[in-house]
Amino acid sequence: MVDELKPVPPSKRWGQMPRHYWPDDAQWMSAKLGTLDPSLRAEVCAAYAKAYLEAWQAEPLSYRRHGKARFAANTRLRVFIGKRFAVFNR
Repeated sequence: MVDELKPVPPSKRWGQMPRHYWPDDAQWMSAKLGTLDPSLRAEVCAAYAKAYLEAWQAEPLSYRRHGKARFAANTRLRVFIGKRFAVFNR
């Protein structure tokens, strides 16, 4: 069986979301992305999808692809949001 990366259909998304992500992460991502301005959210969604796709393509073992992609993209989003709002947590 060939493991293909397919985009999540717009009807299954929670607001503006990245083109590629794991559906189980939708609620968490929506909460994180909801803290951003709409213009910045579009850029962050594009960066998230790019990180997911790059990590997915870089993993040679098909059964590890989605896990590696989720980890890379979610870590990138978490770190970005953490740095963006670190000033408010002082």
